[in-house]
Amino acid sequence: MSQPGLEELRQDLEEYEELHKTAKRPRVQETILKEVDRLKKEVKQLEAKAAAHESKAASGTVGYEENIINYAWDQSDKFMKLYLTLTDLNKITDENIVSNFTDKSVTVRIQFPNRVSTLHIARLCEDIIPKESYCKKKSDYVLVMLKKNEVGKTWPWVTEREKKVKEKNKPKLEDNDDPSIGITKLLKNMYDEGDDDMKRTISKAYYESQMKQGRGADPLADF
Repeated sequence: MSQPGLEELRQDLEEYEELHKTAKRPRVQETILKEVDRLKKEVKQLEAKAAAHESKAASGTVGYEENIINYAWDQSDKFMKLYLTLTDLNKITDENIVSNFTDKSVTVRIQFPNRVSTLHIARLCEDIIPKESYCKKKSDYVLVMLKKNEVGKTWPWVTEREKKVKEKNKPKLEDNDDPSIGITKLLKNMYDEGDDDMKRTISKAYYESQMKQGRGADPLADF
C-alpha cells in the first residue's frame, strides 16, 4: 500500500519527464531536469518507507509506546542532567532520538525497532534555555542536558510537581506555636525523609537533648 502522496509524486514526475522531452531551450531543459532529479529522489525515499512498512506489517511485528518515568539525575552549575537507562540502545543511532525543549518543558522521543520510548516533563522545577539544551546517546543510556537559565542555582528537584509536593508536606512553624513544638515537627520530618546516617544523627541529638533536659539544661541549645 502506497503512502499518501506517493502516487501524486509519480504522476508529477511523469509529466515533468514529458515536458523535458518537448522543451527546446537549454535553460528550460536544465531547470526541468533538476526538478526531475529532485522528484526521483523523493519518490525513491517514499517507496523505501512504504516497502519497510509493508515488510514490518507482513512479519507481524507490532511496535508499542512506553513512557519513561524512571530516570537518574544530577546537576552542575550550568546543567541539570537526566540519565535515561534503556535497553537496545545499540540498535539505534542519534537520528532515532528526537528532542524538544521549551523554557519549562522537555520531551525526548526515542524510536527503537519495535517500540517508542518517550520522556515528557510538562513543567520543570526551574526554567531552562531551550537552544542550549540537548541529548547525547551513550552506550547504555541517553543523557539529557538541560541548560539552566540561572547559572549556579541548585535545583532541589527535577519537576515542578515534586517541588510543590515537598513544600506542601514541609512542616511550618506558626506564629503562635511553641518553638520547641515547631522544631520537633521539623526534626520528625527530617527523620522520616532522611537516610540511615541522618536518622542516627537525629536520634543521637534527640537523646542528648533529653539528657540535658533531665539535668536542667536547655534541650534546644544544640539546635
